[in-house]
Amino acid sequence: MSVSWFSAASRPVWTDCMRNSSQPDTTTRMGKFFVPPTARTPADRVREALDRAERQVTNLRGAGPRALELLHLFDQIAQRLMELEAAGVDVRAERVRFETLQRQLSHRRDSFLAEVGVALREERAIVQPDRTRWWWFLDEAAARRRWRRLRRGLIGGMIAAILLAGAWLAYERFIAPPPRMRRAFRHSSAGETLVEEGDLQAALAEFEAAAALTPDDPALWLWQGVIRSELGEPEEAERAFDFARSLYETEFDFLLERGMAYLRVGDLTAANADAEQAIAQNPQSGWGYYLRANVAVEREDYDAAIADLERAADLARAAGDAELEAYTRTQRAMVIQLRLQSTVSP
Repeated sequence: MSVSWFSAASRPVWTDCMRNSSQPDTTTRMGKFFVPPTARTPADRVREALDRAERQVTNLRGAGPRALELLHLFDQIAQRLMELEAAGVDVRAERVRFETLQRQLSHRRDSFLAEVGVALREERAIVQPDRTRWWWFLDEAAARRRWRRLRRGLIGGMIAAILLAGAWLAYERFIAPPPRMRRAFRHSSAGETLVEEGDLQAALAEFEAAAALTPDDPALWLWQGVIRSELGEPEEAERAFDFARSLYETEFDFLLERGMAYLRVGDLTAANADAEQAIAQNPQSGWGYYLRANVAVEREDYDAAIADLERAADLARAAGDAELEAYTRTQRAMVIQLRLQSTVSP
């Protein structure tokens, strides 16, 4: 058991009362901050716990680790509401109050975590709550939110750089492109936007429209294959992949592009499989390792991502690929920052 945050002299009276209580044991494991019920009936005990919780959730400032009592009150309320509902008691009003309390705690999460600090992890180790009692895992939720925010910033910067590079290449290759090509580009851009928004069915229609205008663009067929694969249409997906393959110069290029597309739709298993195949086909190229590193980042396996990025940088330097070497060096610094963030607890 972790060391208590309070000395024996300052520990609340209710902690010692529990040692001598004649109340029957409950199904909720109790930590050192548990507050025993004092009301006479089950419904009264729920209302009393709700009263206490409502006072505490609006007065977190200065509470310190004692704010953890709120989590025990939540446990007590949740358990007793469930028991009363099973017994046929009308507790709709109490249920609404509890749901309101949960929203209030969620909104005040940062203030709560600032008060309890590391005591939350220690108390959680004692209580060992089920994951359904989400209020015991507020620190983990906050950490995930920070990682997602940082990842979005990093990925947004990378996408901006790629878009700028793509715009330059498009200008060099398609100076004053014909109207048909411009329409295809608008469709493909709309398709990629819809992929980011998660609307795969609408994205598929855009890529099909673009491919009808510029059928020699392999990326448009590749996207159709990836989306159909995600929509559960394996035969149509394979037909699209076969056509895309015929337009790429090498199988290696096809695997890299498809792996990046799978990564963008969030299919990490498929993206990693393409990365592994690309590495097996051309182990002297750093691009396969670069793709696998991106998959590892999305899986939050930062050590594996850094190792692959270092390998990709070494191979890029040996091959004289300055572009890939620059990408890997920049992304390695970003991943190191992500790993550092993942080790910092609130």
